[in-house]
Amino acid sequence: MEGANLAIALVGLIATVASAYFAWVPLRNRGGPGRRRGRDPGPDPAPRPAPAPPPPQGPYDVFVSYADAEADAAERLEERLREAGVSVFLVRWVEPGLVPLLETERALVGATLGVLLFGPGTMADSRIREEYAVLLQRVHGGGFRFVPARAGSVELPPFADIRRPVDLREPGTPRYDGEVARLADTALRLRRRTDA
Repeated sequence: MEGANLAIALVGLIATVASAYFAWVPLRNRGGPGRRRGRDPGPDPAPRPAPAPPPPQGPYDVFVSYADAEADAAERLEERLREAGVSVFLVRWVEPGLVPLLETERALVGATLGVLLFGPGTMADSRIREEYAVLLQRVHGGGFRFVPARAGSVELPPFADIRRPVDLREPGTPRYDGEVARLADTALRLRRRTDA
């Protein structure tokens, strides 16, 4: 009996040592004070992307209206306008806990320039149709400029078509850069007029 108990105790000890070793193996190549010198730690994990700059809190120079399909075009435009010193509102920046409709209304009422990105599905989006109506109403109230922007090959609705649009269909080209520069100049000029 004593021999059997001794064998069982020995098997238990070996199992404990083996499980401790196999639990330690994945941890031995990680960094930290216990890391062995001269060992290859393996590939470094992929670097995390740089955090995006915090969205501006308003007031905004430019209100950008866009459907989900044009979200990339809107973000690209915002980045370029921000580099030129222009503050832009994008609806995706509405922070958790806030009401998107109220924040959108506040931004739209405070802006002096509204840009609507027109793509293939823009006017099928009910939110965009409402923002389009408000943009036109603000123009008729005075002190506000509405600029239609082509983000795709589409026909503009009649009340947008009578205004001089900007063409944002070819990012990375001199034409695109010139159109963004025109928007930035217009926004800054309207800001100066409002501040005066």
